[in-house]
Amino acid sequence: MMTPLETAQTWYAGVHEGDFDKLFGVMAEDCTIEFYGPSVIPFAGIFRGKEKCKIFFGHVGNDVDIETFRQDEFIAERDKVAVTGHLRMVLKATGRLYAADYAHILTIRDGQVIRFRDFQDSAQAVHVAFDLTTPER
Repeated sequence: MMTPLETAQTWYAGVHEGDFDKLFGVMAEDCTIEFYGPSVIPFAGIFRGKEKCKIFFGHVGNDVDIETFRQDEFIAERDKVAVTGHLRMVLKATGRLYAADYAHILTIRDGQVIRFRDFQDSAQAVHVAFDLTTPER
């Protein structure tokens, strides 16, 4: 059986390669994806179960063009793997660029991802989605 770190690395390899068999092959049937942000972000929310997790990835594929999805650090401890990185993507609806650092926390059980949590600057995503500017203070 893979270690939690190997499971997480396999999961990210599936994302990078567009290999959904690899990606979902290491996700448990009862997996949960938690993407924190307001409901105006189509893929924000909690997705429970593998079929709902597939819906999450469908939203991501339909709503953004990912230019960069880089993992900088993998930090493994017991059943958790924390991943930090950077992403750049273009919102298809507006053509506007969103770039941010992120932190992911994956929980692994028996070589499968059971929980994926995504933390990033969702306020900036809303600003990009609605063409808002951030005031300088």
